[in-house]
Amino acid sequence: MLAPHRPRPHGFAETVSAPDPFRATAHSLVDLPAFWRFLRRRARLIGVVAAAVMLCAIGALALIPARYTATAVLLADPRQQRVVPSEAVLSGIGSDAAAVESQVEIIQSRALALRVIRELRLDEDPEFARGSTLGQAANALRDLIGLPRGEDEAMRLEKIVGRFQARLKVQRRGLTYILEVGFAASEPEKAARIANAVAQAYLEDQIAAKYDATIRATGWLNDRLEELRAKVRDSEKAVEVYKAQNNIVDVGAGQTLTERQIAELNQQLILARARTAEARARLDQVKQASARAAPTGSLPEALQSQVIANLRAQHAQLASTEAELRSTFGERHPTLASVRAQIDKVSAQIEREVARIASGLQNEYEAARSREASLEASLAGLKQQAAGINQATVRLRELEREAQANRALFEQFLLRFKETSEQQSLQRADARIISAAAAPVAPSHPRTGLILVLALVGSALAGVGAAALAETMTAGLRTAEEVERLLRLPLLGSLPRVEPVQLGRGARVRLGKAARQAHERALMRFSIDQPLSPFAEALRALRLRLRSEAGRPRMAILVTSAAPGEGKSTIAMNLALALARSGAATLLIDADLRNSCLSRLQAPGAPGLYEAVEAGLELKTLLRKDAGTGLTFLPAGRIADPAAAAELLLEARAGAVLDACRARFDVVVIDGPPLLPVADSRLLLEQADAGLLVVEWAKTDAESALAALRDLGGAAPKLLGAVMNKIDPRCLRSYDYAYGGRGDGNEKLAA
Repeated sequence: MLAPHRPRPHGFAETVSAPDPFRATAHSLVDLPAFWRFLRRRARLIGVVAAAVMLCAIGALALIPARYTATAVLLADPRQQRVVPSEAVLSGIGSDAAAVESQVEIIQSRALALRVIRELRLDEDPEFARGSTLGQAANALRDLIGLPRGEDEAMRLEKIVGRFQARLKVQRRGLTYILEVGFAASEPEKAARIANAVAQAYLEDQIAAKYDATIRATGWLNDRLEELRAKVRDSEKAVEVYKAQNNIVDVGAGQTLTERQIAELNQQLILARARTAEARARLDQVKQASARAAPTGSLPEALQSQVIANLRAQHAQLASTEAELRSTFGERHPTLASVRAQIDKVSAQIEREVARIASGLQNEYEAARSREASLEASLAGLKQQAAGINQATVRLRELEREAQANRALFEQFLLRFKETSEQQSLQRADARIISAAAAPVAPSHPRTGLILVLALVGSALAGVGAAALAETMTAGLRTAEEVERLLRLPLLGSLPRVEPVQLGRGARVRLGKAARQAHERALMRFSIDQPLSPFAEALRALRLRLRSEAGRPRMAILVTSAAPGEGKSTIAMNLALALARSGAATLLIDADLRNSCLSRLQAPGAPGLYEAVEAGLELKTLLRKDAGTGLTFLPAGRIADPAAAAELLLEARAGAVLDACRARFDVVVIDGPPLLPVADSRLLLEQADAGLLVVEWAKTDAESALAALRDLGGAAPKLLGAVMNKIDPRCLRSYDYAYGGRGDGNEKLAA
C-alpha cells in the first residue's frame, strides 16, 4: 500500500483561474529564464512576424513621398511703441501666456490660410489640389463611368484649406514670446516660400486689423462729433436766448451787469459816506471854534488856504513894521496909525476868508449828504432788480452747465478724432520676423531612421505578441509546474515520445494492419528492447518514485488518462515490465473492457478478467506469464457486451478478483479505460490502492484533465500523481530548464 496521499480539494476548476502568484509559469513573461525559453520555442514565429512587419514598414517608407519642413521665427513683441502720446485704437497683443497662445491660433486660422492660398495661388498647385491617392482614384473612377464628382468649388477650396492647415505647424518656443511657423511641402523652396508667406500674412493681418479698427473708430467719432456739435450749438443758443429774455448781461468773471453795478455803487456809497463824515467833522470843528470864540485862523482849512497864508504874511510884515515904528517914533507917530489901519484891514480879510471857508465846508457837507442819499437810492433799486435776476439765474446756471458739459464732451471727441485720424498712417504690427524660413536641406517626413527604429521595435513586439497569442492558444500541459499548479497533482515522471521504427509524418496511417500491430507491440516492449534509451531511464525513475511511495508489500495501481490515445496502455505495459524486471511479482490487468488494446496485442481472443468476474473462472487458469520478463498478464477476456462492462465492475466478484490478485502478487498494474468517455475507471480506482493519471504532453489541456478529475469524485484522492507522456525533449527544454541535454536522442530525462 502507498503512503497516505496529501489531501487535495475537489474544486479543481478554481485552480485554473487562481494561479500561484509566487511561482512563474511557462506562459509568464516576468521570469527571465522562462521568457528566454519562450523566445527560443517561438523564435520562428517571432522572426516571421517581425520580418513581415519590417517589410511592410520598408514598403511604406518607399511609398510615402518625402516632405521638407521650413520654419520661420516670429517675435510677438508685447511692448508698444508710442510715436505720439495718444493711445492707439487697438492695443497690443498683451504679455500674458493666453495672449501669446492666441496668436498661435490666429496664425493657424482658416482666414489666414485662405489668404496665403490665394496669394500664392496654391489652389492651382497639384500638391494641394489633387488630394489623396484614394480621392484621385475615386474621381478618376467617377470620370470613367460618367458620374459627377459630387463637389463644388467651395467644397474643393475647403479641402485645399484643410490640407494646407494639416501641413502648417505653429508652436510657441517654451515660455518665451518666440513663435515658430513651420510648413511641410514636397519641395524645399516651396516650403520656405509658404512659411515666409504665412509669417508675412500674419504681420499684414495685424496691420490691417489695426487700420480697419482705426478707420471704424474715425468714422464713428466723426458721426458722433456732428451730434455733439449740434448739441453744443443748441445749448449755447438756449443760454443766450434765456439771457435776452431775462435781461441778464454777463460782464465776465461770472458776474452780471447788475451785480457789477451793485458792487460799484457799494464802493461809491462807501466813499460818499466817508466824505460826508469827513465834511461833517470839519464843519463841526468850525462850528465848535465859532461857538468858543476861538480864533478860526488855526483851523486846518485856514492853514491850508494860500490866500490866508498870504494875508498872514502881510499881517506879519505889517506887525513887524508897526513894532519897528513904535520903537522908533513912538505911539503917536502918524505913520504908525496908517500901519495899524493896514493891519486891521488884513485881519478883516483873513476873517472874511475864514468865513468863506466855513461856508464852503457847509456846502461840501450838504453835497456829500445829497450824493450819499442818491447812491443809497440807486443801490436799493439795483438790489431790487438783482433779486429778480437772481431767480432767473438759477435756470441760467443750469443751462450754462449743460452747455459747458456738451462743450467739454465735444472738445474731447474732437481731440480724439484728430488723434485717431493721425494714427491711420502710423500703424505697425505687434510682431516681427526675426528669422526668415530657409530651404531645408534634408526631408523632415518621413523620418526614416526613427520609423525604422520604431518599426524594428514594433516588429519585435508584434512578433512577441503573436507568439504570446499562439502560446495562450496552446491548451496542452507542457511542464511539471503546470501539472502541479493546475491539477494539484505531483508529476511523478516524464516519458519521451518513442518510435521503434523511423516513420515520416502520416506514415502510421499508411501502414497495414500487421505492420501497425508490430509497431504497437514494439512500443509495449520498448523499455525492454531499448534499456539504455531515455524512455527506459525515465521509466526506471518512475518505478523508483513509486517504490519510495510504497507503504506495504501488496498494492494495486490503476493507470488511466483523461482521453483515449494518451499512451496509458503503453505506460502500463512498460511500467509492469520494469517492475517485473526489478524482481517484484507483477501482474498486469487489461481492465479496459471496451477497448482492450493490450489483450489484442498480447493474447487475442483469450479469456481473462471478464470470465473471472462473469463466469467465476479460477484466476490461475486465466493468467499468462511471460517467461522472458517474468510479467504475468490477465487479458480483458472475450466480452460479449462491452456496454455491460460498467455493471460488471460493480459486482462484488470484481472486488474479490482484485483482492485475489493483490494477495498473490506484489504489484498489480491495472490498465483502465480513459476517464472522460466512460465511468469504468472511477469504479476501478475505488477498488484499487492508488492511481496514475497519464497526461499527453502538449495535447491534454487542463480543462479536460480537471473534468476527468471531477468525474472521479471521492476516489480522486487515491491518485498518486500524474505522468507526462510523449514529451519532445528538444522542445521541452524551451519550456523548462530542468530538461537539459544535447538533444541527440541520448539525453537523460529527470523525473
